[in-house]
Amino acid sequence: MGTSVLTLDKFRNDLREYARLAETRYDPAVVDPVLDALADLWTHSVVGVRTTTQPVAERDVNARVMHPGDPGELIATLRDAGLLTFTGHPMETLLTEVLAAVPTRSGVDLALTGGVQKVWLMFPELLSVERMLGFAGIPDSARGHAAHLAHYGGQIGIMAVDFTARTLNLYSQVFVPGTLTSADIAEILSDLDFAPAAADELALLGRAFNLYRTFSWTAPEMQRICLPVRLDTESFPVHLDPVLERFVAGAPFADPASRGFVFYAAYGPTGRYFKVQAEYAAAANITFPGGTAPQRVTNSR
Repeated sequence: MGTSVLTLDKFRNDLREYARLAETRYDPAVVDPVLDALADLWTHSVVGVRTTTQPVAERDVNARVMHPGDPGELIATLRDAGLLTFTGHPMETLLTEVLAAVPTRSGVDLALTGGVQKVWLMFPELLSVERMLGFAGIPDSARGHAAHLAHYGGQIGIMAVDFTARTLNLYSQVFVPGTLTSADIAEILSDLDFAPAAADELALLGRAFNLYRTFSWTAPEMQRICLPVRLDTESFPVHLDPVLERFVAGAPFADPASRGFVFYAAYGPTGRYFKVQAEYAAAANITFPGGTAPQRVTNSR
């Protein structure tokens, strides 16, 4: 973050501005307790802030922060503060099993209208699809897509459990942009019987640095597939939606000299939407899945 000093008050004010840009709400009753409980993380760790192009009624702003220490400590802090509740759902078994078996880094997603949303685990040493799907608590729907997971993206770099939606995200390893081609993506969407991507979307997504799939414990189908591309301001496809244009133009940063974004396209059986994430704050000694940092794409349009 250069020489900039990030305070919790500045971050709180910036989140309010992100909510304004996204035309959604900032609810201090659910946001402030999470900011206070993890104050040192929000002001000293890696933070991203994002929103979607979904209809306003379904849209939110999410802030994501990385926890560099013991993942068990992060979960315990949230539970002790009453910000995360275990109810006996299989995703809690999955979290426990993975934490006990492999080295991980962790993080949490905070929704500005709902509080703690996701807990995610990053694997410094990538996991094979076979090993990932062998953990207790994995939804049957993920196991039913084992061949797909292995063929497209290969090893697993991150898993995230969504305590709000009761879903699981499995993120592939980070790869060099261009590894997954536009033709590959069109084939994936067709094979899944998902909404197709337009030609300009495929051209951009052929520069994706990984992909992730969303699974439910209550349905056999894959819920969603999402592809991210890391971009600078000049390369961002703001023409695709007014929300993207407004967010990229007005996003505040912990260090205004370090402006970077991630574009996401998410596809499902009934349609697609886009996401934009501002790389709000960086930190020294960042851990990436398998030790590989996503490459930033420039002049992509």
